[in-house]
Amino acid sequence: MSKSLGNVIDPLDTMNEYGTDALRFTLCMGTAGQDINLSTERLTSNKAFTNKLWNAGKFLLQNLPERSDATAWDLLLANKFDTEAALQQLPLPEGWVVTGLHELIDKVSISYEKFYFGDAAREIYDFFWSHFADWYIESSKTRLYHSGDGSATITAQSVLLYVFENILKLLHPFMPFVTEELWQALPYRKDALIVAPWPSTDLPKNLLSIKRFQNLQSLIRGIRNVRAEYSVEPAKRISASVVATVDVLEYISKEKQVLALLSKLDAQNINLTESLPGECLVNSLSWLMQFANKQISLMLAR
Repeated sequence: MSKSLGNVIDPLDTMNEYGTDALRFTLCMGTAGQDINLSTERLTSNKAFTNKLWNAGKFLLQNLPERSDATAWDLLLANKFDTEAALQQLPLPEGWVVTGLHELIDKVSISYEKFYFGDAAREIYDFFWSHFADWYIESSKTRLYHSGDGSATITAQSVLLYVFENILKLLHPFMPFVTEELWQALPYRKDALIVAPWPSTDLPKNLLSIKRFQNLQSLIRGIRNVRAEYSVEPAKRISASVVATVDVLEYISKEKQVLALLSKLDAQNINLTESLPGECLVNSLSWLMQFANKQISLMLAR
């Protein structure tokens, strides 16, 4: 920026338009030792990120038990995810997102220690937006709204709270105002976020859940692509057949509701089978789709 060129950006005007947290986050995402192109596009993007964080907090608060429901809160807060045994017992989406969070805490802690603030900011941004908001929050709706299983609902609420509060801790040095506001809104917060302990590192990870959920993601993306290719109406629920090995079918069948919700499938007409049509060969980590009469046949291997 140069006064003579007249391109100086007034930080007060910028904060009024985009928010203080968005400006701080934009500056921190720059590469250390290099000039930053402080463009309005970056500020707009990080303002949208702030709004996404706020909306995720609203979703969480709307789907947690009432503050007055002490029994539900005792059950919710009793769930801990800092042991290998607890992590292994989680359903696939929950195990995937908690493992991703534990990996994120390790990466961000190392980046902070090395003063790689840009790396830390990008890692948090990617995990929150691409993993937590886009995938886990959407998957959790099957537990919160459609499961009919009280224990599954409590588990989803516990994971949502656990992951979100740790994201707030990791983001707080960058975005102190919105994270503190969201933290204070969460029930049963004894201390302010600014004095809350940093998340523990070297927590257990279930790497198998990551591989399996990535397989489920590929399946969902494939169905979405076929729907788009054949111009299937977005709201139309269609049937599907999934052909896979026994172990793949085992974990896919447990998450049939997630598959149906995120792929816009008719949950009552999802057929899971081991039989491959004809002499079709499917290699490991591959899937093949065929589309006919608005029915999707999917062949999925380990």
